[in-house]
Amino acid sequence: MAAGSKESLLRTMDAIITELEQEGLINKYFRLSSQLKEVNGPYFFANLLLTFISDTHNALMEIAKLLDEEFVNFDALDQIAIKLKGSASCIGLVCISRACANLRCGIDVKSHIGCIQAKNEIQHEFGRIHARLDAITQLEQQLILN
Repeated sequence: MAAGSKESLLRTMDAIITELEQEGLINKYFRLSSQLKEVNGPYFFANLLLTFISDTHNALMEIAKLLDEEFVNFDALDQIAIKLKGSASCIGLVCISRACANLRCGIDVKSHIGCIQAKNEIQHEFGRIHARLDAITQLEQQLILN
């Protein structure tokens, strides 16, 4: 691909990231995470996002399963919430991190309803960013091919 195509891909990716920032869904750590590919190799950020997306899907399924139980295992739920919040925070996905904090509040008071509401919030926030994370991942992969 020509240099112009690479510049176009970078502009498109920057526009998506700027939009996410303006919506308050990500913070500066997202851009910092994307820059780690310069140190860790060109596949790093794309793989990081793919792993986060997959892990979030799995976490949401596990949370739903735990909340469907007659007696909720709040300790197991807390472990998932901690991991998901940590992952989201490390890469600057504040919308997911905040929703996970709300889940932990529900867990702290052992509120089944509060945890269901927080799980729904996590799903909602993930839905708001998922397609754009996919788009960024695809752009990253196209940039690697340049």
